[in-house]
Amino acid sequence: MKRACCLLTLTLLSGISGAFAFDDTHPPSIEDLNRAIAINPQSADAYFDRALLWEKQGDHAKAIIDLTRTITLNPQDAQAYYSRGNIYVAQGDFAQAIADYSKALEFNPKDAGVFYNRGLAYDRLGNIAQAITDLTHAVKIDPEFAEAYHNRGLEWDKDGNLPQAIADLNKSIELNPAIAQAYYNRGILFDKQRNFIDAINDFSEAIKLDPDYAQAYVNRGEIYVQQDDFDNARFDFTVAIEIDPKMAQAYNNRAIVYFQLKQYTKALDDLQKALGLGYAVNPEFIATVKKELK
Repeated sequence: MKRACCLLTLTLLSGISGAFAFDDTHPPSIEDLNRAIAINPQSADAYFDRALLWEKQGDHAKAIIDLTRTITLNPQDAQAYYSRGNIYVAQGDFAQAIADYSKALEFNPKDAGVFYNRGLAYDRLGNIAQAITDLTHAVKIDPEFAEAYHNRGLEWDKDGNLPQAIADLNKSIELNPAIAQAYYNRGILFDKQRNFIDAINDFSEAIKLDPDYAQAYVNRGEIYVQQDDFDNARFDFTVAIEIDPKMAQAYNNRAIVYFQLKQYTKALDDLQKALGLGYAVNPEFIATVKKELK
């Protein structure tokens, strides 16, 4: 059974942000901003504020147009570049996002959040070295930046530096012990070290923080299988299925447990469910289970 991969969580520290040019107690509508722009088409603030509203409505194209106008009127507006970069990330255009984050850093080189987001964008383009560099800048600027340590740890893992990866996840958890995914990802790293006790403890902590963390149940169950603890493994796979009835991996894994418990009919039922959900079930295993039923 294969462990689930560590997945980098792309967490933008902020979307478009910044104070409205209007009274905060009466935020403007798009119509208000349309009128303001008609009166003063050179108002960078009005375009920026309208971009904020377009982004909230999910209209990224219009938000980008207004942020571009903001930048044209105020070419040194770091927040406009940063905000436009965040929208490019949402659209999957990581190269353009990096270009905007880089411009934002020209005008504000001490912004840990911009380094953080640019590092994650570099990760999406497969540039692990640059991702590590940017996340390192983020934690130097803000030594209590738990998410940056977390994600740098995942980059170190991709780079093959498992001890440094665990050290960063340790620091992330020390700074913020309430992030379930940090325990989950550290559990995967401990599992790679064959440190099964600590891996189980971390998956258990992730489940405590997020009782619906189906993948954490699956990963913990897989370690129980390696330890021949089939009762606990069956429990974990069953809970994962209850949380996510379409989780094919859990059905496949529970079938392995049922086979070990000589419950061949249940094993075959689970394998058929896994197949129905598109899981690449080992055909030799299916044949072995069927043979036991004859």
